[in-house]
Amino acid sequence: MHSITVGQAILQKVVAKLGDAAASQLGLTQAAFARLLGGTEALPTRVLLRAVDILLDEFPYVPSEKWRPFNRTEPRG
Repeated sequence: MHSITVGQAILQKVVAKLGDAAASQLGLTQAAFARLLGGTEALPTRVLLRAVDILLDEFPYVPSEKWRPFNRTEPRG
């Protein structure tokens, strides 16, 4: 059984979304991207974060009162 890392799965999703433009959108050469996708090199944090950012772009932002930042001007109880 062949298993892949979470990083590889994320890269696969980026490829599904962007196709041939995936490597360039991540700031990589095709050869470097192939090594990361194949698991022969560790996925750098900056590439992982950029890949997640690309994937999250497809989700709309929905503000929520529950996640409202703490307002420092409000008196503490």
